[in-house]
Amino acid sequence: MTKLDRWLLRPLAWLGAALVLAMMALTFVDVVGRYLFNAPVSGSAEATELMLAVIVFAGLPLAAAAREHIQIDLLEHVLSDRAKRWQAIFGFSVAAIVTAFVAWRLALRAAELGRLGDLSSHLGFPLAWLAWFLAAASVVAGLVFAGLAWRAARGPAR
Repeated sequence: MTKLDRWLLRPLAWLGAALVLAMMALTFVDVVGRYLFNAPVSGSAEATELMLAVIVFAGLPLAAAAREHIQIDLLEHVLSDRAKRWQAIFGFSVAAIVTAFVAWRLALRAAELGRLGDLSSHLGFPLAWLAWFLAAASVVAGLVFAGLAWRAARGPAR
């Protein structure tokens, strides 16, 4: 286990797992309250949306590190090992650049949301906090993709 796994990826995995559990519990309580007592949980839909955003972005670096992101391997069987290596370098480099761009745009949006003091409509949750987390998770994913590109450039294709 690398330091990246221990300090960044494992906490993201635990955060994602905890939020999935919280979403399940919230949905269960909301459904029971709605149908048995005619008293749904106030703000449950908004809370679920916020948690889902965190789960998706927390999972992005995890999927990248495990190389479980979407890959299209139509030509995989006809490419030489050298071509596969260059394909990996190119693909991971593009993914790193795209996630860096997403992180940059999210950081700009987070700064704007913080400046404006925007809050979620029902719960009053500061949206800048969410956007900063999404930007940070995108940075981590970009670093993971850059590391995969570097690893592909240094060694044989896997």
